[in-house]
Amino acid sequence: MIKNLNFMRRIILVALSLLLVTPVLAKGNYNYRFGDVNEDGIIDIADVTYLFKNRNLPLEDGDLNCDNSIDIADVAYLFRNYKKLKEPIKHAQNMNLVYYDKEGNVVNPYEGEDWAYKIFVDATGQRLLLKNRSQPVPEWAKGRYDKVIDVPLKKVVVMSSTHIALMMPLNDDGSVISSIKGIMWGGKYKWYFEEIERGLNNGSIIDVGSTRNPNWDLIVNISPEVIFVYPGYDGDNIIEKCNELGITYVANAEYLEPTYLARCEWVKMFAAFYNKEDAAKRYFTRVEKRSFNVKRKTYECDPNVLVAWGKNYPKWGGVYVPRAQSYVAKGIMDFCHASYVFIDYPGTGSANIDYETFAERVKNADIWVVPSTTKWLTTFKDDHPGYTEFKPVKNGRLFCISDDYWQLGLMNTDEVLMDLGTIIHPKVFKGRTTHFFLRYYPDNNTAEPYTAG
Repeated sequence: MIKNLNFMRRIILVALSLLLVTPVLAKGNYNYRFGDVNEDGIIDIADVTYLFKNRNLPLEDGDLNCDNSIDIADVAYLFRNYKKLKEPIKHAQNMNLVYYDKEGNVVNPYEGEDWAYKIFVDATGQRLLLKNRSQPVPEWAKGRYDKVIDVPLKKVVVMSSTHIALMMPLNDDGSVISSIKGIMWGGKYKWYFEEIERGLNNGSIIDVGSTRNPNWDLIVNISPEVIFVYPGYDGDNIIEKCNELGITYVANAEYLEPTYLARCEWVKMFAAFYNKEDAAKRYFTRVEKRSFNVKRKTYECDPNVLVAWGKNYPKWGGVYVPRAQSYVAKGIMDFCHASYVFIDYPGTGSANIDYETFAERVKNADIWVVPSTTKWLTTFKDDHPGYTEFKPVKNGRLFCISDDYWQLGLMNTDEVLMDLGTIIHPKVFKGRTTHFFLRYYPDNNTAEPYTAG
């Protein structure tokens, strides 16, 4: 009897000790960056020591290798990667932004270091020295820049709704959005940002025409300090005209990034032009930590779930599908622990393939995402012959995107990834309802949020 009691006591003590170190999927502390586990504002070797001694943290803070547990593997991960984690830019591969103190020494504002100047090299190679209006141009910067821009910006024109999506999280005091004086295609969109809709209605923001043929008279009249553009497509013509008219442009390239988080991290570029580094830090920390929850929840899911992504455009020469190193493919494979149908098309961006090849792949997929809204799917049935025999259609796992995807989706990258995980692995997201990915019904061209069951 006594032996049995002692045995039970040992079992209870072991169970209690496990409870003390078992993490819970609770919200992390978004005031401190991913990797700053001791919450001192700096990511260094002290965090490694802290994590070794303290593992009873929320998963969002302590599960650094995203395997849904906090253990010695996370300590090892942090030891190997803490230098990378402390860098100002961690995910974006195409962003070249460096901060300096008054003497020209490189500093890191995301580690709490004081900065005085910034140099941003945009997607066209322009070297832009950013300084506060009251500051002189420093001697050490000579030869390192092509143009000087005073920040924070007061008057800008934007080319894309994605620019606004990355400016909105910085608008804590209204100054960022109030600087927008012109938008290309401003009157052609249904806007899901209330501030933009209101500005267009009251005239504080002007629709300056299409990206293909902007109204340059209106733009010149605005006299913007900067026009935010994207390179390629219509952007190259806009850049050429800016050079002709002597208007400063800034070319950002978030759409060329290979991951969802890398695209979202371009919020830090916009922060640099508005002195909103603190707001960018808080926002991106939240998005990053919450995005990794998708990896955690799907860590032990079946990796053989086969996902197809694409839509046929008969008038435009076939189907465009994300390539294997694109942000879409990596979201499916790396974040959602699934397989991607077009993994044999290497590179970033999209590949153009014929419909026959596309159909042959999609018919055996488990899930098919059509990257379009119902507004543009009125000819879906005609454009996709034989679709009724495709496995994902038969199984009710055909999805499209929401009307607000291209505006709110980038700003809410963590929710987009969570939605993607929900439609791919519904069992581990049971009860969750999507927002950005909708179950699509081609018979009547309707779509509705999907609740995982």
